[in-house]
Amino acid sequence: MKPGRWGCCDRLLIGAAMALLALGLASCTVDPHRRGTAALIEPTRAEMLVSDAPVPPGDDAPWAVVTLPDLRGTSATWYRVAFEVPVPRADSWAVYLPYLYGGGAVMLNGVPVEQIAEATPQRHVRWERPHLVALPDSVLHSGRNLLHLRVAPASLPSGARLPALAIGAHAELLPVHERRLFWVHTMPQFTAIACAVVGAFVLFIWLGKREEVLYGLFAGATLFWGFRTLTFVVEVLPEAWWPTWRLLYHSANGGFVILMTLFTLRLAGWQRPAVERGLLLYWLLGPIAYLASGGSESLAGRLWIGGMIPVGLSMVVLTVVAAWRQRTKTMVALMLSVSLGVVAGVHDYAMAWDSDLLRQLSPHWLAHRIFLLHFGANLLLLVMGTVLTTRFLNAMRDLEELNRTLEQRVAARERELASNYERLSKLERVQAAADERAHIMRDMHDGLGSTLFTSLSRVERDQMSTEEVADALRACIAEMRLALEAMAPEDRDFLGTFGSFRFRWEALLQARGIRSQWSVDVPDERLDLTPNQALQVLRVLQEALTNALKHAGATQIDITLNVVEGRVHAEVADNGRGLQPGLDRPGRGLLNMRSRAQRLGGALQVDSQPGRTRIALDMPLAA
Repeated sequence: MKPGRWGCCDRLLIGAAMALLALGLASCTVDPHRRGTAALIEPTRAEMLVSDAPVPPGDDAPWAVVTLPDLRGTSATWYRVAFEVPVPRADSWAVYLPYLYGGGAVMLNGVPVEQIAEATPQRHVRWERPHLVALPDSVLHSGRNLLHLRVAPASLPSGARLPALAIGAHAELLPVHERRLFWVHTMPQFTAIACAVVGAFVLFIWLGKREEVLYGLFAGATLFWGFRTLTFVVEVLPEAWWPTWRLLYHSANGGFVILMTLFTLRLAGWQRPAVERGLLLYWLLGPIAYLASGGSESLAGRLWIGGMIPVGLSMVVLTVVAAWRQRTKTMVALMLSVSLGVVAGVHDYAMAWDSDLLRQLSPHWLAHRIFLLHFGANLLLLVMGTVLTTRFLNAMRDLEELNRTLEQRVAARERELASNYERLSKLERVQAAADERAHIMRDMHDGLGSTLFTSLSRVERDQMSTEEVADALRACIAEMRLALEAMAPEDRDFLGTFGSFRFRWEALLQARGIRSQWSVDVPDERLDLTPNQALQVLRVLQEALTNALKHAGATQIDITLNVVEGRVHAEVADNGRGLQPGLDRPGRGLLNMRSRAQRLGGALQVDSQPGRTRIALDMPLAA
């Protein structure tokens, strides 16, 4: 993508990033108690007493005044808050607790109102959701009321804690409760499901194309984040499963950070094998330290996860540099999402460990414990997924364009090859015809030329009679006719040539008073033979007919031509006296016919006896 150009996918990417950024900040910075509502009571002080008793201690117990929220203490603690209900009171009232991680109990004016499940030796609880406890109208008095809250220990660094609660009309507190319930508990459910589906889909793509490492990193990070988000969804577990659950949680948390870092490094063009191996080793160090320390949250959760902060900050620096160098909207969106994700991660780390700096800057914000990483991580995954989708779509468009270009080039090359093939075929046909003519001319030179030269020599020596000269000339004319008949058909159909041959010889035999029977059995309508093959077959037949006419004294001659199983069979049979001695002399008779049969790749069969002579040529059709 060229610098300074806005594409449709880039605009969509930036728009989604900025919209989610605004949504995350708005949902996290809104004041959940809607200050200024007259009927809303937000106590800032309460009395506290550490006690594991199932009921609150009496007034004579050493209650101590604390400021809300009270974020200290590691044991079960009772709190009591006095508040005034105005007169008249038309609506039902409730008490809103943004969180109560370890569970506990709520009592109003000494009457149990709500029991939120606490941990037992068999069950581990960690409530991430808010609680809205309805205060019964029958127990709530106009004027002064006393609220007791039991806060059970939670699996957090500071143990038990009481948030900044709110007391007021149920209708006023219900939207606050539902809003926090959605962002803290319901939204993570959607995130976990979406991450599982998207991660599995992208992982399937990567398994089919391992060289696309970005897809594998994104799939792994998405699956890790989906599993890590389950900590906001799964709130009750068997106590025996809790150490394994926390081990998997820390592994997924660190795996998400490391894989996102590797993804960003490769996308920004900062691929360094040594750095990547170091990050993967640091990732493995966390689970190993957690196991070695016997499940120490301080070691794995504080030191190891804290070590991820420099990694995240380095990722921000790299994306800023890459965005400055590349000047593309994709890298700008990646830089913004990475920066937001890292800031959200640092914020959540400070929130989880009750940072003194955060307490000084915004104690009210710290009191409500609003975590931001699941907003930032979701945005980061969305942006990175959009980047991969854009790359995939661009690759598909490039592939389609390449296919179109390739198809055009292949079609042009096919036309060129077809034209070249047609020209080559014509040249081959011309060359084949020339070769056939050359074969025939050589054959005529060897046969006709030799006969003429011999006859001329004998005539010059006065060794031939007029009748012998006439016979020699007839033989030469017959030889020329055979050559002309063999070369005449342009479609190489031997049946047409054979028809001319039959017409000439049938008239000759009839003039000599010899009966003839011609039998032709060819499966197809045509018989393809080259001119040279046709000439050799006709010469064999002519030689056999000439011998029968001159020497056999036959009265009946049968000529057969058929094709059986890809072989041509030509036969001449007569009822004469049989073959005469001397036909096998060189240059004459059977020797010539056998030589021609061999050149055709076939064989000559001779069966002769008084009263029956048969000469048959058998040759392959494809010779």
